[in-house]
Amino acid sequence: MKLIKFALSLLITTVLLNACSKEYSVENGGLQLPTGNWEFNNGTKPYIGNMDSAKIDSSGTIKQLRLNGTSSSGESFKMVIYGDTIKVGSYKASLFQSTFTYATTAKTIYEADQLVGEFIVKITSYTSNLVQGTFSGSAKDSSGAITQITLGKFKTTLGNGIKISASTGVLGDSSGNCKPAVLSGTYTQGVAMTAANTARVQVVVATAGTYTISTNTVNGVTFSNSGTFINTGTQDVILTASGNSSLSGNQNFTLHYGNSQCAFSVNFLPGVSASGDYLPLTPKSNWIFGLVGGTSADNIYLKVIDYAPKLNGNTYNTITQGISGTAPADDSSYYKKGNGDYYQYMNLATTYQFDPPATLDLLILKDYAAQGATWNSSAINGSIGGVPFSGYIKMTILEKAVAVKIGSFDFPDVIKVKYELFMNGVPLAVQTSERWFAKNVGEIHVSLTNGTNSMTYEVNNYQIF
Repeated sequence: MKLIKFALSLLITTVLLNACSKEYSVENGGLQLPTGNWEFNNGTKPYIGNMDSAKIDSSGTIKQLRLNGTSSSGESFKMVIYGDTIKVGSYKASLFQSTFTYATTAKTIYEADQLVGEFIVKITSYTSNLVQGTFSGSAKDSSGAITQITLGKFKTTLGNGIKISASTGVLGDSSGNCKPAVLSGTYTQGVAMTAANTARVQVVVATAGTYTISTNTVNGVTFSNSGTFINTGTQDVILTASGNSSLSGNQNFTLHYGNSQCAFSVNFLPGVSASGDYLPLTPKSNWIFGLVGGTSADNIYLKVIDYAPKLNGNTYNTITQGISGTAPADDSSYYKKGNGDYYQYMNLATTYQFDPPATLDLLILKDYAAQGATWNSSAINGSIGGVPFSGYIKMTILEKAVAVKIGSFDFPDVIKVKYELFMNGVPLAVQTSERWFAKNVGEIHVSLTNGTNSMTYEVNNYQIF
């Protein structure tokens, strides 16, 4: 299983073989109805916003398609495409065909041009009134380091947006008294929000125009909606929830609209694994992991299946892995646990090219151990291609019960474990990996470093049954 195995597999084999809102924008001092939208990622961090304008300028024989937008928090998005004609095709920064900047008023966050590296914009559709496409490549960040922009997309009408004012009004009734939010859907710890999870709230609109109504993020969940009020007076707005909850019980949300705010409570039901389990193994529980700095094509899909084989005389649960959510699994890993001890079964012959037979019941986590505690695996004795190998893996609790934020998820109780390989009695300190386990969620982070290169996967989404 590539994700869960890779840290430990590389830990061994590398040594042996070398021995990632507001729906309007502010421009020219006024509010503007968006002409389209844009989005991109840097690592696992997503950026998204509206396109304010898209227009073509000419400079001599060269035409310039200028795309301007803003994010919900006010950062500016600017992309320019150059050509004798603007048409469907690829536009490379290295050939002076495209530039890109993403910035605040104080600094440039990302910048791409012919001096930075290859950055490619692809126009996939172009008509007299609509243009859309994709973009990705090298950009310089605010520190001057080269980073990768991925999953870039844009779609916009040509021409400037129509100016429209922001609405004004209050939550609740005309006196500003809050009205109860009406919730729909089921809210369960560890289960991702869907379109069925909504909150209907009442507002009184004083002047028509654009609006954004949203809550703060609580327990990894946010309610929000944006649009345009055409009429004034009392109106209902449906807010949709997004995110995934880490905790059960009543959670209090604060709702914002202009200068008005109200509060409402949501009761999250306990998840199946809400009893302090750091590696839920209930059938159908699943996780999606993404490669930090990679694209969605690098995602790994994990799922617990109802299959419990006997291995080395012990009964293990099975987690399968696939490269998509629907394709058949292409690998499996096996786990067992009890009294706070979590084991992973490793067939060294098939996974790490040891000469058979070679297996290991690896104690990957002690959830009761204190920060700083260490323990060793049993001896790993065998050979690879006839070359003798003798060693063990040392585990260390780096941190215990710490809060971790990954993407939009807040994990309040995480154990971080480091794994080091000792070969023939010598510690190979440059070959280390880390695995982070969140209470009631499972593994959320796995990484490897060999002193020169590193690789990290982190959870993008999960569902616990």
